[in-house]
Amino acid sequence: MKISFKVLVKYLLIILVSFFIGSSIGYKFPNFMIQLFTSKDSTLESSIFDKDELLTNIPRINLLKQKKLIQVKRKANNIILLIGDGMGTAQISTFRMLRGGPNDRVSVDHFPVTGFVLTHSSNAIITDSASSATAYSTGKKTNNGVLGLDKDQKFIENITEKIHKYGFVNSLISTSDITHATPAAFVSHVESRSNSDEISKQILESNIMTILGGGRHFFTPEEEGGLRKDNINLLDSAKLSHILLTQRSELESFDFASKEKVIGLFADRHLRDVENIDNHALEPSLREMLNFAITRSSQHNKDGCKGFFIMAEGSQVDWAGHANDINYLKKEMHDFDQAVQLALDYAKDNQNTLVVVTADHETGGLLIEPEFLKNYLTPQVKFSFNTGIGYGSHTGVPVPIYAYGPGSENFTGTLDNTDVYYAMLEALDIGNEERNCVD
Repeated sequence: MKISFKVLVKYLLIILVSFFIGSSIGYKFPNFMIQLFTSKDSTLESSIFDKDELLTNIPRINLLKQKKLIQVKRKANNIILLIGDGMGTAQISTFRMLRGGPNDRVSVDHFPVTGFVLTHSSNAIITDSASSATAYSTGKKTNNGVLGLDKDQKFIENITEKIHKYGFVNSLISTSDITHATPAAFVSHVESRSNSDEISKQILESNIMTILGGGRHFFTPEEEGGLRKDNINLLDSAKLSHILLTQRSELESFDFASKEKVIGLFADRHLRDVENIDNHALEPSLREMLNFAITRSSQHNKDGCKGFFIMAEGSQVDWAGHANDINYLKKEMHDFDQAVQLALDYAKDNQNTLVVVTADHETGGLLIEPEFLKNYLTPQVKFSFNTGIGYGSHTGVPVPIYAYGPGSENFTGTLDNTDVYYAMLEALDIGNEERNCVD
């Protein structure tokens, strides 16, 4: 591919100026400067220009057809859905190789059923987390940025609302703030994922028994140091309607005989925030939060609930892809892998439990390449992000899905993301009797 002399000089000057200034004020500045000068808009994103590409319109002439389900005879009482936000097959392969080499096996490698999920939204080939998670939680396509509403902004009942009426208990877990798009899709109904003031209200008003993650500032007014623009102190409200947990140790000392709703807000924003390192020791891992939710849900089952649903999100796999940061990715994949292993071990010991592991989309266009273009035999491997320089974006490639337990037969082959919802419902032993098991 030919690059003009003027273009080459432009980028050389940008890099030289960036690194000169960056040497004075910090290592992150060069990437910022490159993004600033090459960006076409205020998002500070820049494409990788020197790659072969085809830009074309994609036809949208065919109506979406729901995948035909296999009738499940041995039903599940419990479902654990784990979503690795931004996790494609390359992210899993990268983690596998970095952890133990190509012959290593990570937790998802031990699932007997695998498939692929198509992720496009109602109005875009490249989805965002809001529309994709809404497809998982409702079985309906919607527009990017929308939560719990269809493309015409009409209310859609989600899976936690549906099964709650039949005696099931629900939990939501996230390593981001709990008002973020993926967990919010299982509890809220708003036109914009950015409306965290309304999302947090709906979280507290919901039937979710256990909510764990970050996000204290989304429940706290701006005038008190939080991020709420409506100046309502929902943190005080949460203390009245829920048991509020703020430290990892409280998960260990919790009285599981309690039937009150629980909300755990372990950080002001997301967990493991690099700008709040002092708080990290007080924050639980995804595995620890999932273990708490499983233990609590199992106790609810013993007390008369028919079963449970848990959605646990490894949020920051996505953020590592946006940041084009392999070390960040490795840490987040490890955290997610530990939670997946816990869920799989639980399902093996409790054969009435279905475990599903998937992603909402892939982030970063991650590739595993040889060190040199035509030499595959060199000892080093190159891991590269390919959607942007300094800051990456989502891609439209299918994402993997893994399943173990009753109903797992419906998660093989190619699925639309809306099919996942119907496959989960087919797996559950819902019955016809409406009852509330926790109020």
